[in-house]
Amino acid sequence: MKPFSEAKVTIIGLGFLMEYIFPCFRRAMGERAAAQLNAVTADAGDLEGKRRRLGISVLLNDNAGALRELEPDWIFFAPPPSVAPELVENCLRPYFDGLRGAGKPVPALVAFPPSPAGAFYQEKLGEDLKVVNIIPNMISRVGEEDVSSEACHLITYPARDNWTLEEKAELGAFLSPMGRRLELTPELTLHVLSAEIATHPLTELADAAARRLTARGVPCTYQEAAGCMRAFHQKARGYTAPGTNHCALDEVKDPAAVELLGRVTKSWYEGLRTYLTGRGFDAQRAQRLLDPLFDLYFHEAQLESRETLLAKARKDATPGGMLELCMERYRDVVEPRLEALFSQEGTPEQAGVDEIGELMALITGAVVERGRGLTAVKAPSFGPGQHAVMFGVLARAVLDEFGAQEGDGLLLEAVSRYGEERGRRMAARCARDGVEPDMAAYFAYGEWTASQGFEKSGLLDDPHRHYQVLQCPWCAAWDRTGLGEYGKYYCRCVDRSILRGFHPALRLELPAYHTMPGGTCCDFHWKDAPRTDDFDRRRRELAERVGTSCVKDFLFHTAHLYQTLTRCAKARDGAKGRAAEQVARRDFAALCSHQELLRVLAAAQGDLETP
Repeated sequence: MKPFSEAKVTIIGLGFLMEYIFPCFRRAMGERAAAQLNAVTADAGDLEGKRRRLGISVLLNDNAGALRELEPDWIFFAPPPSVAPELVENCLRPYFDGLRGAGKPVPALVAFPPSPAGAFYQEKLGEDLKVVNIIPNMISRVGEEDVSSEACHLITYPARDNWTLEEKAELGAFLSPMGRRLELTPELTLHVLSAEIATHPLTELADAAARRLTARGVPCTYQEAAGCMRAFHQKARGYTAPGTNHCALDEVKDPAAVELLGRVTKSWYEGLRTYLTGRGFDAQRAQRLLDPLFDLYFHEAQLESRETLLAKARKDATPGGMLELCMERYRDVVEPRLEALFSQEGTPEQAGVDEIGELMALITGAVVERGRGLTAVKAPSFGPGQHAVMFGVLARAVLDEFGAQEGDGLLLEAVSRYGEERGRRMAARCARDGVEPDMAAYFAYGEWTASQGFEKSGLLDDPHRHYQVLQCPWCAAWDRTGLGEYGKYYCRCVDRSILRGFHPALRLELPAYHTMPGGTCCDFHWKDAPRTDDFDRRRRELAERVGTSCVKDFLFHTAHLYQTLTRCAKARDGAKGRAAEQVARRDFAALCSHQELLRVLAAAQGDLETP
């Protein structure tokens, strides 16, 4: 394989990333770059600008033409991850087949999308393909300082690695002006990248802390907060950063505020380190990755204006990409908790500080899912399945942590409270509308409607008053996820509790219910729904008037369930309740997704008891 000084290179996907590393080409090729390079872009509006800035041939949406024009030795492949597989199939594969048919060597492929991995390219383009995935270091300067020696490029060769040591050294030398190299296995790449992405919001941490501290009478700028946290990080980690920029703990004058800034910094760091080591990443390598990254982002907040940092974040965050998701979930879930911590007088409890690191680890998991394409760019929709799984994992964790007897009583208390809160919301809407809270109103003002997977059969020719549930999406979800034995703790009391919260005098009989394999059906008998024409007419009129205006989506219901049960558990015993909550979060993320869990945690921060 030719060295870069002599090689021809085609860039497919000439966007911000490839322009960012373009100095590497200039250094390797010098004045020959114009003859040895060409590129393809989809950006018609900046086509001439790219040609002028880079001084090379840039084609518009003509990948096959660029390859034919140059017959490159290397292909730098940098399209959006969402279109990469299609380009491989429709462009690269025919080109490689043509080269092999003509007896010509195939080029090496340097792939910049974090997904798909190298094995995909070898499967599609031939086992002899030399392919490598690279996530380049995107921090080479902070202010006027060169910090490229601190951060690193993430480099992943496929399991079927056919690169020689000399070829790897050539690639390393090409990238060396813009950072170190960290070579990863394919299994670890997305986890390490996602943990790296989860350090980006540290500049936002500095801003949130400074705003809230200043608001409660501890004035500091976000630069001072960042400098204080940077000094704490260097001292705690024994890290010495290159360069001369000053940072000190006393940049924030209040000792209690300095202590809290340090505790939050440590929590964030430990959350990411624990995430990485839990995935099999060596602890020392995790430290070598995270130490400079924390220093870099605090350094950046020290030196750059907020406007500059926000503009940089907008440029770096590909729409629908991993960084964009990270920042969205940070703002939804973490920032409100940070603002609450820094708004408190006195010393916040350690559990609240520890939660910051736990949440950043959950965000890292969600970013991995986005990188793998397991979660769509569109926010996931919620249904009875997530609601059922959330209850199942919480019930299991509560019983494991509190024991069978105390856990049983705790779940009865928590589910009863959850149901009564739902019923009180319904009654409050009736009062608002001047409607008497009878059974007709109960049916009309309900907060959910029967969904797909729900089937009932009327009894005694009385389908609205007495029926059996023959198919239930809650039971189906519990059985599918191995949580069937825990559903009984929900079904035994939730419906009666909702009715009791709506109006204590109304009655529901449940002659039978089942949530375990072998059961028959759930049997509902609404005792206070009279068999009269007046009742039926009133029920229909109210149903038409109210429509679906009172229906809540299942994100709301899942968040309300989570909020109520975790509050009850922590009120009973703070340490056990917190432990059960942590386990339930982990299990829900495994059975559903980190993305769905984070949306629940964001929704659960609000007031869900009132209408």
